[in-house]
Formats: sequence, C-alpha cells, structure tokens
Amino acid sequence: MLTIGICDDRPLCRHLLEAYIHLYEEKRGLLFNISQFGSGEELLEEVNKHGIIFNLLFLDNSMKKLTGLETAKQIRQSESLSTCNIVFVTSTDDYDQFTQVQPLQVVCKPGSQESIDEILNKVLASFIFNRSLSM
Repeated sequence: MLTIGICDDRPLCRHLLEAYIHLYEEKRGLLFNISQFGSGEELLEEVNKHGIIFNLLFLDNSMKKLTGLETAKQIRQSESLSTCNIVFVTSTDDYDQFTQVQPLQVVCKPGSQESIDEILNKVLASFIFNRSLSM
C-alpha cells in the first residue's frame, strides 16, 4: 500500500487532490494511506515525531512560513525520506527552482484527474518493481 502525503495551506486544494486520489483508488480497486498537512512545519513534525515514510508527497510551494521547496530540501536531507517521490502542485511559472530537489513532477494548480492518474501510475509501478526486487 502506498503512503501519500498532501501538504497545502489551503484545505480546498488538499481535499481536491485527495478526491482525485480516491477516484484513482476506486477505478483500480486500490486503497492508499493518505495524510493531509496544512503546512510544511506540520508535515516535518509528523515525520520526525512518528517516523512516517511517504512513497509520494504532493507539496504546494506557496505556503505561509516554510515553502514547499524548503520543506522538500529538508525531506531530501532525511535519511528515511530521501528517496520519496515529490510532486509540486503550484501556481508558479518558475519550475526550474524545483530541480534542485529532484521532483517526480511539477503540476500546475489545481491539477487534473489525468495528471494525478499519470503520477500515481508511475509511483505504483516503481513501488511494485522495488518490492519485487526485495523479495
């Protein structure tokens, strides 16, 4: 099962992304573990406190204190999360700034069912492949 985090300071944006993910789950008969966070600080606190390991993180960049990019930099420095798939869901046009944290993809906000399906297909294929290698 994939563990997915959605981090955005706007509840409506988080709920929309989660709705896209739930539609994907329904179409494919899957169930993911999804957590929502209202800030980068909240996300990092939960990771540090509970040791949650995410397979996929959707990050907004423009948040009040810690930006998505700053959050992603800290995630990349974490030993347990350094290989986590990061997707920025943002309204910024400057996608080049994100290359330093090697995101899987950058999606123009609010995203679409098709783009989320494509991302989930990639992450799920990689997850299944890596699990088969470890068996």
